[in-house]
Amino acid sequence: MSQRWLPALMLALACGGGGGGGAAAKPSPSDVATTPDAAVRSFMAAVADSNIARMGRYWGTGKGPAAIVGQPADHQQRLTVTQSYLRNTPYRVVRMDPAPNDRMTVTLDLDRHDPDGTTCVRRVPFGVVNTGKYGWIVASIDLNQAGAPSQPCAGQRT
Repeated sequence: MSQRWLPALMLALACGGGGGGGAAAKPSPSDVATTPDAAVRSFMAAVADSNIARMGRYWGTGKGPAAIVGQPADHQQRLTVTQSYLRNTPYRVVRMDPAPNDRMTVTLDLDRHDPDGTTCVRRVPFGVVNTGKYGWIVASIDLNQAGAPSQPCAGQRT
């Protein structure tokens, strides 16, 4: 992906979209993350499974998960790009911090590997929000911190 598109992608992912949603389906109890780190772990499990629909259950806005409320309208494209940045990446939750507006920041260490065999650890913050009946969901991810999909360790060798 060209570096000139990265800022636009980050803005699109951070904004998460707005607008009203349609009728929202009731989530099953197994789909409700009861803690911020559970939301991130569930999201990352869906990334590992290449399950965009399930990723949409754990990503969205304060109104609810994108897969349930249908917002933003282009959530499948956004999640496909996000999946390309995060797939095949072992991770560890390293901290959870309160953030403004009753949100939490869950920080992950991602173990990244370039095609040339170099490795690095990328620290990536995930903004998480409690939606109430839908539980905790991921509302933002700083993909700049994850590194480009083709060379995630560029500029950060260990």
